Amino acid sequence: MSMSSTVKTCELCKKPLHGRIDQRFCNDTCRNNYNRSKQQYEKVAPHPNTAEIFRIIKTNYEILKKGIPGQIPEYNGVICDTKEFMASGINTKFYTSSFKSGKQEWHCVFDYCYSFQSEGTTEIVQIRERAEI
Repeated sequence: MSMSSTVKTCELCKKPLHGRIDQRFCNDTCRNNYNRSKQQYEKVAPHPNTAEIFRIIKTNYEILKKGIPGQIPEYNGVICDTKEFMASGINTKFYTSSFKSGKQEWHCVFDYCYSFQSEGTTEIVQIRERAEI
């Protein structure tokens, strides 16, 4: 009966291992360094335009919060002309969530939501529940 003389080595520094049969690293430093480098390798690189996207979303929020000139107060929001809404500088490509209510599609920037109405108007409402975490 011959015993295999295969010596297991540390996965990071390749030093021989002694002790438990399932041991993978020679010490905590090697284990931690291995796991840190593995996490760094697996980390997803941020989108190159992340800062610009956040800036646009913040601007959109400020526009919705401030209101649009010529808006008409409505039950829990306001209605404004869609042309004036678009001229306010809002970028409708960027919002934080959206949902459908009946046939209306709503786009939200945190707790302020807007929906384009069929008669050339835009409705803006604040829905505090949308911002709750």
